[in-house]
Amino acid sequence: MSEVIVPLRVFVAGATGVVGRTLLPRLRERGHHVTALVRQDGRLEGGDLVDAVAVADIMDPRKLRQVVQDATPDVVVGQVTAFRHPDLDVALHRTSRLRETGTKNLVNAAVSAGAGRIITQSAATAYSPSGHDVLDEDAPLWTDAPGRWGEAVRAVAAMEEAVLTCPRIDGVALRYGALYGPRTWYAPGGVIHERVRGSALPLVGEGVGLTSFTHTEDAASAVIEVLTGGDPGAYNVVDNEPAESTEWLPAYARIVGGPTPVSLTLEQAKAQLDWLTVHQLTEQRGATNFRLRETLGWRPTWPSWREGFATLCGLWPG
Repeated sequence: MSEVIVPLRVFVAGATGVVGRTLLPRLRERGHHVTALVRQDGRLEGGDLVDAVAVADIMDPRKLRQVVQDATPDVVVGQVTAFRHPDLDVALHRTSRLRETGTKNLVNAAVSAGAGRIITQSAATAYSPSGHDVLDEDAPLWTDAPGRWGEAVRAVAAMEEAVLTCPRIDGVALRYGALYGPRTWYAPGGVIHERVRGSALPLVGEGVGLTSFTHTEDAASAVIEVLTGGDPGAYNVVDNEPAESTEWLPAYARIVGGPTPVSLTLEQAKAQLDWLTVHQLTEQRGATNFRLRETLGWRPTWPSWREGFATLCGLWPG
C-alpha cells in the first residue's frame, strides 16, 4: 500500500542553510505548501522550490510574528545556525544567540499563528562526556562545560526547553551529530577539509573521543518523518557508526588526499590546540539513534560516515 501524504503548510526558518537546502525539495515533492524564511530578499536560490518567501530576521520578534501569521503554517521548522562563519568561536557565539533568543521568538510566533507543531535543530554533541560511550536522549546535557562550549550547550538547553515545554504547541528537538554533506565544513573547501589537508588536525593521545556523524540528507529526512509522526520530545539523528577519532580522522584524511594525521600527546595538544578540539578528539561521547529508528522506523540513507565521506569527495557512487 502506498503512503498517503496529507499536504501541510510548512514554514521553514533556516531555509538557506545546509539542512534547509536539502529539506525544501523534499517537502515540495510530498506536496506540502512551503514558506521559506530569509533575512534578505533574494537570498534563496531556486525560488521554485517554495511556494512563498518571507523576509524577516528571527531575532526581530515583531516582524517574525507577522510573517509567520501571514503564512498560517501547520508546522514550523527551525534550522537556523551561524556555522557558515569560518571562525568556530564566532560561529558558536552567534549560533548560541540564535538558538536561545531566536528559537523563543520562533516558538511564540508559531503559537500566535496557530501552528500545531514546531521542529527545531538541536545537537547530539552537547551531551556530558561521562557514562556510557554511546548515549541516548535521557543522558544529561553538559551545561556546566567550560568556556564558549558551555555557553553553546546552555543555549541548546534553553532552546529545547522553549520548544519542548510550551503547552500550546507540540515540540520536537532533532539532535544532529557532526553534520557533513555539501557546503558543510567536511565538504571540499570546508574548514575541517582544509585543516586535515593542511595537517592541522592531529590525533591526540589515545584518540578515544567518539563522534556521531549526520549527513545533511539524513537530517532532512528526519524532519520529514516528524512533521506529523512521533511524540513530542528529543530525538538523536545520527548514523549507525559512532567512531573514535583514531578511526575516522585517518580514514577521512585518506579520502580527501591529505597527509596522515600527526600524533600529539595530551599535554602537547592542550598547548597547541583550542580546548574544544581537544575535547572532541579525546572525550566526546557518541549518540544512539535507537529511539528514532524504533518509534518511527527512520533509517539513515548513510548508515556509515565511511561511504558518506567517500561520496562527498567523489570516490563512491552516489
